[in-house]
Amino acid sequence: MSRPRIGICAYRTHARWTHWDLAATVIPQGYVEGVRLAGGVPILLPPTPDGATEPGEVLDAVDGLILTGGPDLDPALYGAELEEGTDEPTPERQIRDAFELALLREARRRGMPVLGICRGLQLLNVERGGTLVQDVARAGLDLAPHRPELGTYGRHRVTTEAGTAVAGVLGESVSDIHSHHHQGIREVGEGLVVSAHADDGSIEAIEDPSQPFCLAVLWHPEESPGATGAPLFRALVDAAREASAG
Repeated sequence: MSRPRIGICAYRTHARWTHWDLAATVIPQGYVEGVRLAGGVPILLPPTPDGATEPGEVLDAVDGLILTGGPDLDPALYGAELEEGTDEPTPERQIRDAFELALLREARRRGMPVLGICRGLQLLNVERGGTLVQDVARAGLDLAPHRPELGTYGRHRVTTEAGTAVAGVLGESVSDIHSHHHQGIREVGEGLVVSAHADDGSIEAIEDPSQPFCLAVLWHPEESPGATGAPLFRALVDAAREASAG
């Protein structure tokens, strides 16, 4: 059997390389390595304006989907006003929000394996009607374990909930994960199950038990794709292989 093709949602941003300074589609290399080391074929999915590309056309080309990290979601998506410290919903970010929501809805309709990472967890929760805490520090939690400062990963433990799919993939707990976020879940989306917590009680993973494979974590397994991150990438690739074979 050919290797499963895993679509990785990419960033629409400005980038510099050699002597170029241009609009670009980029993704941290860890996502690519995570899929490759797990036995899949990584395929980048650039966000396109609403209506320019049908989500079905995109998903026809892949066997599984990764919703990646990135800037904060537009709070209007979950009926909230923009709060201090939340990223401004620029046109580029709104294009990405709409594109990935459309992909997620189509992937869920198809029963396609999905792995959400950081922003991807937040997107999954919002797509199911959930809401977000726009800044966990203002909500009374210590931000340091989750994001010590911009561009620096916090390191802490997460504990999984027995009987969940996440626990089946990761075991009882995972130590020393990479964390870089300042937003979290306030209300859990309809039909979703909380499957891991940090030591401070904040939600670190959710899943949709109505789907064959639909998991999301708030940390960044792509920062250790060959170590602590490996089980999540392997589980996604295995699920994609099984789905494409069926």
